[in-house]
Amino acid sequence: MISYRLLSPRWRKVWADLAGNKLRTLLVVLSIAVGVFAVGMVASSYLMFQRDMANSWSSASPASVSLYADPFDEELIDSIRSLRGVKEADGRFNADLRVFTAGGEWRQMWLTAIPDYIKQEVSVVRPQTGAWPPGDGDVLLERSSLAELGVAPGERILVETAAGNKRSLKVSGIVYDAGQIPSLFSGRSYGYINMDTLEKLDEERQLNQVNLVVEPWVLQGKATAPIEAVGRRAFTKLEQGNTTVTWFQVNKPGEHLMQGTVNALLLLLAVLGVLSLFMSIFLLINTISAILTQQVRQVGIMKALGARRDQILRMYLTLVAVYGLLALVVAAPLGALAASAVTGFIAGVFNFDSGGVDLPLKVFLLEAAVAVLVPLAAAFWPIWQGSGITVREAINDYGISSVAAQGRVDRWLDAALARMQALPRPVVLSLRNTFRRKGRLALTLLTLTTAGIVFMSVFSVRASLYATLEQALQYYRYDLMVVFTESYRTNRIEQAVMQVPGVKAAEVWELTSGRILRDARKEAENEASTEVTVYGPPRGAETIQPTMVTGRWLVPGDESALVVNTEVIKDNPQLAVGAPAILKVGDHKLRFTVVGITQGILSGPYVYAPGEWLTKALQASDRAHSVRITAWSGDRQEQKLLGRALDQHSKKNSLKVKRVDVTWENKQRTEGRFNILIAFLLVMAVLLAVVGALGLTGTMSINVLERTREIGVMRAIGASSREIGQVFVVEALCIGLISWLAGAVLAVPVAALLDYQVGLLFLHNPMEFYFSFAGVGIWLGVSVTLSLLASLLPAWNATRMSVREVLNYE
Repeated sequence: MISYRLLSPRWRKVWADLAGNKLRTLLVVLSIAVGVFAVGMVASSYLMFQRDMANSWSSASPASVSLYADPFDEELIDSIRSLRGVKEADGRFNADLRVFTAGGEWRQMWLTAIPDYIKQEVSVVRPQTGAWPPGDGDVLLERSSLAELGVAPGERILVETAAGNKRSLKVSGIVYDAGQIPSLFSGRSYGYINMDTLEKLDEERQLNQVNLVVEPWVLQGKATAPIEAVGRRAFTKLEQGNTTVTWFQVNKPGEHLMQGTVNALLLLLAVLGVLSLFMSIFLLINTISAILTQQVRQVGIMKALGARRDQILRMYLTLVAVYGLLALVVAAPLGALAASAVTGFIAGVFNFDSGGVDLPLKVFLLEAAVAVLVPLAAAFWPIWQGSGITVREAINDYGISSVAAQGRVDRWLDAALARMQALPRPVVLSLRNTFRRKGRLALTLLTLTTAGIVFMSVFSVRASLYATLEQALQYYRYDLMVVFTESYRTNRIEQAVMQVPGVKAAEVWELTSGRILRDARKEAENEASTEVTVYGPPRGAETIQPTMVTGRWLVPGDESALVVNTEVIKDNPQLAVGAPAILKVGDHKLRFTVVGITQGILSGPYVYAPGEWLTKALQASDRAHSVRITAWSGDRQEQKLLGRALDQHSKKNSLKVKRVDVTWENKQRTEGRFNILIAFLLVMAVLLAVVGALGLTGTMSINVLERTREIGVMRAIGASSREIGQVFVVEALCIGLISWLAGAVLAVPVAALLDYQVGLLFLHNPMEFYFSFAGVGIWLGVSVTLSLLASLLPAWNATRMSVREVLNYE
């Protein structure tokens, strides 16, 4: 109390404004804190993402270049280590097998055999729990594969080798491999074994992968060309060792494999932060303007006592600064906790280590600037206007003089309400009060409408993503596909699968892989594109419905004709309709003419050649590696059981199965990946909805304070508590419905823009726009609910005022 008395009168008033109206202080602090929280969460998340992903990636000594080839001896690794520009090289063997999951399904698994786990130098696999290194007959599971397999350390898994033999392996531990795409995205599990176990899986004690790290002098920022040049020398060395390289991959220096996807999510978070910041500024302007409106007579009294405009300005700016500091105290730790939660979630999804809670100094300084400087800048103009009122204007202010119609809109509204004789008087008053303070209404509508636009746009993005998925799956006119480890005669495959009950039709397709060459020179083989999947459909194939971008599809009688999808064009821009193309498949160089380009959505780089011509050119006439099956039943569970039956029947007929793909399961897996993006967008929408609700609550609370004397008049002429409360509830509902209508109209172009950007960021192709009317309906319900909740406390406060209290209100 002593310290309070030592303050000058103007600073006592600042303290009284802070402590005397706790609800108003809470609303202002929350309005600022929301923006500070969003900015802090986004900034901290960004820094934590960069830090944690970089630490996880660098700790694994990631490969600069990875080459996959036919099996070769370990001596080739020593020759690659001696190449100029190569700092270190390591070799391993990858066995593409099938594993029997706890759910009773056969799934793809990549078992990697590493010659020496203790002396790893490149793409280091790190132990997490259990035995290290793996013993004979043991397997270490990569941690992202645990959910896919449904097993735990100490249990056993059953794998099927490429030769069709089954082997049981004991799960002796968990490891972390930062260099693998998480199982959720790749659709396969990862395990690690020693070379002795490899021989028990029907594989030779050889290597088929080289990982190398270049010397520091090779690196030139983020440029990959110098790294690729070193990798091409290793490519040549492998080819000289009588092995064929099937895949060539160059990694960007210091960039995680999932960096692009994470950066896209960070961009969305940044949009969230900016929107939240601007909305909190609107809330602050609204609140400060209302405070000054409420204290007009107080300003007049201060001026009558000799206060200058600059003194009043400093006093209210100090009040705003204190609000900002209180908001900083609340928002900074919450932003750090939220950033940690977001980073932890993303780390789990994208398989990197999270460093826990952190509040970097640069983020705290940014939050401090947002909490103090931004509110001061936003509040300056309202305070400047409010402090410029004259003593006469202030003393004559009664807070209800604005009821009379002043403008064209007011007069039009009054005339319209006058004709609505059937409406109760409280409802008419609510409708009139809604438009009394147009500036305040505009700012409140801006926050709620922005939240609604984002919310409805998110649902439209969701609809577009799923529609894009459906469109991509229109390509697949079959229910299941069986891929074999080696080629078999087409008649044998067709006869075997048609014997399985539930199979309606079957189409046998050739399926292999190759690389597109720039030209026919031998040197061009070292400059070939990455691996492409090569399909050879039969004549009149009916299990595919390609979307042609240009050119035509394959027709009966085609020879050396090639159709490529848009994913192939990205790496090979020289390909166009009518252009020649050279495709290397194994030891064969095949010459084609491109006749068409088809749309590639949610697919890899695919090329299509006439199946009959292709198998002849590969000297494997009338043979194929896969069959596409149409089922009689459309029931998902029955198709799943049919897949198991096809698997078992093929083995009984000595057909070695590599995998069985069920189309609807692939769709479900892709939807799961989409849901991660949708969850992020919904977080954005919900946070903005909270900001909008805070704005409406603040507006209604201010309206109650501003109309205190008006409430007293209503009380004096007999208005009940229910009728007074109804005035404010209906007013809030009017604001909510107007914001909903405006948001529904504006959400159409915003959703179209968001659809386009999300398509480019995550699918690398623009999505077809689908507007979600379901989202419009849901937001209508949310708007009504938020409006009711936002009006309850202000309405309750209004009903508690007695006639004596309100008539004595200043």
